Amino acid sequence: MKTTKMIQTLTAATASLFLFANAAAAHSEHNLSKLSLEWKFSKKVEAKIQDRGTLQDAGYYIGLSAHEQKTLNRYGIQSGNIFTAQVDGVNAHVKRTSAGIQIMDSGKMNIAVNEQLPIRTLNWISRISTGSADHAGHEHAMTPYEWSFSEFTQNRIAHRLNSKDAVFVGITKFEQDVLNNYNIKIGNKFHTVINGQMTMAERTSGGLKVMGLYNGDVAQMSSDQSNM
Repeated sequence: MKTTKMIQTLTAATASLFLFANAAAAHSEHNLSKLSLEWKFSKKVEAKIQDRGTLQDAGYYIGLSAHEQKTLNRYGIQSGNIFTAQVDGVNAHVKRTSAGIQIMDSGKMNIAVNEQLPIRTLNWISRISTGSADHAGHEHAMTPYEWSFSEFTQNRIAHRLNSKDAVFVGITKFEQDVLNNYNIKIGNKFHTVINGQMTMAERTSGGLKVMGLYNGDVAQMSSDQSNM
């Protein structure tokens, strides 16, 4: 009886270990998935990469600060995920690690089809004055960027936004620091997409001024683009 009970116990333990291993493997497989996005690193992180020889050499690791890692988290890039990036015109696959990133490989790849986050350049927008007088600490200008907020921030903005009116939305210090890292200053206006709808936003001292989803300026800018 004791032998039979011991065998049953060992069998149950083995089965549990097998199930745990399968679950861990599935979890690992999920984390190691390739993401269909191109990440635009901040200037600070690009400088770290350039210190190591840009993206031309594969295999090396680069540590990221807690804030930089949290930024990746906010955009759904988890440890083990592989995505594309470009620095100094060099394309590479990059893997997120527990402490930073690892350069996987570099070379020719079609990254044009990938969504670029969190910022992309809109070459058809020129840097123009809004007509408001600049003053210390504020630059009232349209920047040639489309900025993508994290899903968390988008949902908070969408909750306040309607189709016509501009709204003011406060953002956390973390979110303000992310904008700082990408050189979006107080007073800058930029394009953004909120839950699939294009609009414009202006950074303010306490957060954002977000225009309505059908703002005439956005429609005009889009019309100008189509005529170029």
